[in-house]
Amino acid sequence: MTSMTMKSFYDRVYSIDNQVLERICKNILPRIYHQITKLIVEQYSMERVLQTINYPQLYSLTLMDFPEEVLFNHLTSNTILRKLLFEQITCLKIDVKDEPKQPSPETLSIMFTLILSLCKRLIKLSFCQSNDRSTLCTFDLSSNNFNSSILTTLNIIVETFDDCLYLLDGRFNCLSILIIAVKIISYTSGTIDNTKKLPKLKHFSLTSYRHIFLYDDLIIPLLRRMINLEEFILYLSIIRSNKNYIDGHQLYDDILIYMPQLKKFTFNIYTNVDKNVKIALSSNEDIQLSFRRKEYDYGPVASHIETFTRENQRKCHIRSLPYEFKRTVI
Repeated sequence: MTSMTMKSFYDRVYSIDNQVLERICKNILPRIYHQITKLIVEQYSMERVLQTINYPQLYSLTLMDFPEEVLFNHLTSNTILRKLLFEQITCLKIDVKDEPKQPSPETLSIMFTLILSLCKRLIKLSFCQSNDRSTLCTFDLSSNNFNSSILTTLNIIVETFDDCLYLLDGRFNCLSILIIAVKIISYTSGTIDNTKKLPKLKHFSLTSYRHIFLYDDLIIPLLRRMINLEEFILYLSIIRSNKNYIDGHQLYDDILIYMPQLKKFTFNIYTNVDKNVKIALSSNEDIQLSFRRKEYDYGPVASHIETFTRENQRKCHIRSLPYEFKRTVI
């Protein structure tokens, strides 16, 4: 038994019919409870499912489509859920409901901290929101309240690049997989070290749908810290004033050469350059040739260059093949 919800064509979660839920809790769960290792529940079925019986083998729990306030109340006052999180759960996925009213980043950050302090056995955490355009967590950079010495996998959406750096400042010293979407990549506070190597990080995924002006100043230094990375996913839209399009030469010389253990590189990168830039910009043929250098060994690449007269811009789009991303930049 891994799920007690029904999903629509668009993969949203709907409450299971009360009569069906009652039959499941009364007739099915008592017979198989000792075999259940994973549960996926939404807000209307969670209490009934968790109160029905104990699940001695349960280690993975997914809380789907929870409104912010409802989730916070459960985490602070639901004794059964708190006991389960404290004693058993090693894999937890939190899905915050997409609502017209944006969740409070401060409250979500408090919940993130609460989860880490409550879940003493947690090694995998996904703390995301259904709508990936929304803000999720913004961390208090002066706070030392959240950390974990056993968490190995984290999937999260954050507001700023500072938040990303804060997650990599050493408080998760066993982290080997980080999947992060950053809403705004802009100037940092300058108080967080972006030079210390990250030898334990093996898988890193960075997504940001908004335009980035500080690729060379922020992104490249961060990626050079990941000296033992084995899998790397990158989705960015970069604005450059007087530099060429990102190509295979730049990716290898600026980033990939610092990742000698890298086995898989998946990317989707837009470079936006002023149409009247005073340097000679690469042609599409030049872009393709740049990925044929012998050191680049991560599969085929598609590229496309367009000129937008109204915006006075030229745009180069490079992407690894097969294309694995679901959406385009805004």
